[in-house]
Amino acid sequence: MILRNNPLWYIAGIGAVGSIIAASFCRGEQSVRLLLKNQQQLDSYQQSKLMMISEQFSYQCHPDAYLHSSVCEPINYLICCTKAYDVLPLVKSLAHALDEESIVLLIHNGMGVIEEVSKELPHLRIISGITYIGGYVEKPYLVRAFLNNRFYLGASVGQFTPAEITLVEHAFRASSLACEWTDSIGNLIWNKFAINCSINLLTVLFNCKNGLLIQHEKLLKQLSQEISSVLQAYGQIISADELFETIKTTIKNTAENYSSMYKDINNKRLTEIHYLNERLVELAEQKNIPAPLTSQLLTQFYTLFPDQKYKK
Repeated sequence: MILRNNPLWYIAGIGAVGSIIAASFCRGEQSVRLLLKNQQQLDSYQQSKLMMISEQFSYQCHPDAYLHSSVCEPINYLICCTKAYDVLPLVKSLAHALDEESIVLLIHNGMGVIEEVSKELPHLRIISGITYIGGYVEKPYLVRAFLNNRFYLGASVGQFTPAEITLVEHAFRASSLACEWTDSIGNLIWNKFAINCSINLLTVLFNCKNGLLIQHEKLLKQLSQEISSVLQAYGQIISADELFETIKTTIKNTAENYSSMYKDINNKRLTEIHYLNERLVELAEQKNIPAPLTSQLLTQFYTLFPDQKYKK
């Protein structure tokens, strides 16, 4: 792949993470194009500006935007920050513009997405991203950003040259986004998956912010035992006690936050339950590990929200 001095980054998904990356890249003088999913979103964006407000500064920009279904030219650099269930449809719609030299960075919740994409488009090379940067969309195209953390990136499918890795890292760092390339991205994905499976569903069932889950310590301990057993079966070295302490720390650090699943339910959107707790049960079944507590919680969830059952 011929590396360009000023690569053109296509960014799909303008939730909190996608908006933070797009605005930061523009602020760092990177070339950016937004990929929007429908004409209504595109029309709305054309009448607005993308704005990011952090504790240190505010910044607004208006990068070019296109419908992802209308892209004709090759895409060399794609960052996808959509909901987990939107990743595969998005990438399939761009298949004509992506090839084995494209750099595709996926940042999403849950597990199972990479397998879906690789099954449909086996030639694609994929970088996975995990971020602990905070932020929320205050209104369309206005994001509040808390930039006191970093992105972790690593190869999930295929090989990347040192020059390609440097290019990706530089794009983030030049945009004042702390970034670290790691050969252990899989471990970080498992860890975040375990935390999300422990917290998100419970915030919906108890109708609460993250912080109030600390009142349900016994339940959290039981979940830690069940989830850690699944992780261990897939080669992850983590005890139930270690996971429980990690969950408690996360709850404490995000006490005033509402989980993404809570916000999806509150806004009558499809949740990512299929790639979180449902996926956990699937993984447990593949290793013949019982997961009765997660199954029970899922039953409660679908009783309350039957329309959330995932349909492929």
